[in-house]
Amino acid sequence: MKRQLAALAAAALAALASALPASAFTPQSSAASHALEWLHTLQSADGTVAGSASRTEDTVFGLVANGQAVTSFATAGKTPVDSLRTHIADEEKTAGNIGGLIMAVSAAGLAPTEFAGRNLLQDLACTYDPSTGAYNSQLFNDALAVLALPAGSAPAKAIAFLRDRQLSDGGWEFGAGWGSDTNTTAIVVLALSSANGMTTVVKERALAYFHLHQKPSGGFEYSTPFTAPGDSDPNSDAAVIQAVLAVGEDPTGTTWTIAGKNAVTDLLTFQFDNGGLGFSRPESSQTAAPDPLSTTQALVALASKYLPVRRTEGAMPTTCPSVTTTTPSPTAAPTVPQLPATGTPPTPMPLIPAIVGFALVAFGWRLRRRAR
Repeated sequence: MKRQLAALAAAALAALASALPASAFTPQSSAASHALEWLHTLQSADGTVAGSASRTEDTVFGLVANGQAVTSFATAGKTPVDSLRTHIADEEKTAGNIGGLIMAVSAAGLAPTEFAGRNLLQDLACTYDPSTGAYNSQLFNDALAVLALPAGSAPAKAIAFLRDRQLSDGGWEFGAGWGSDTNTTAIVVLALSSANGMTTVVKERALAYFHLHQKPSGGFEYSTPFTAPGDSDPNSDAAVIQAVLAVGEDPTGTTWTIAGKNAVTDLLTFQFDNGGLGFSRPESSQTAAPDPLSTTQALVALASKYLPVRRTEGAMPTTCPSVTTTTPSPTAAPTVPQLPATGTPPTPMPLIPAIVGFALVAFGWRLRRRAR
């Protein structure tokens, strides 16, 4: 009997431990808490963080990853989850948006099959194209959708769609013609790892790609369209930290450390005295300032965790309900219920060194190139 109880206790502990991804380095709890304090000053009365659904989702991830209750982060009694319920329409514009929402709802301990009157898993299923294996033609958005799927529910074709688009340099690109970047590569690595679709060869090539883009600061750059040696940025640091953790490596270990510096130490150099993180280091210029994007995206990485911070539960629907139409009256325009469009690939931009920089927002990750 005692052995049975011991076995049950061990199983319960194992289940609890698996609720969040395992840590590889000591969580930077103080830095994360300070960042959350700054973000709290940007929360509006309806619970939205920095006026953005993506920043709100990222805040949920950060709270849970750092062991803080989502209900404790409130303004006028409204939490980030209240905001997500209120702005559900804005949250379901693409497969990537739906995937991010599912992960946030799951992280908060709620059922994505019953959120704001919707079955989010059904909505995500309706974006899947079985002929191609894609939830979205943009790899970044597609990877977010795969990352949000319940364990074991990723279609084989969906895994192949992501895996087969690894470029010759080992990375992945946001859309055709853009060229590989660390941010998209990181989110695809997270998706493939989550879906048990990572092979040894794909992993080794991806890690080699990250090493290629690690800078003397120990951090990571977005890509290399500018004159070497380039510089790192907090968004890329946070993304790569998560990806390296997801494949079972320590981003602060000797393999990822250059002259005593690594991505975690580099990420901390972007934090300001008020707790926020900025795309430029505090001492870099008189105009350097923290921003919500850099701050929210750093939270999970600072916790030594990676997405999804809590795995989605529930059965993934295998079909999409047919859309019904009604016969219009002579005086009324027809109403056709339909799911939001999944988006189209971006038009490639020329990579010109003289460009000051560009930003592309997808879910909560801004893919930025730093001006030289």
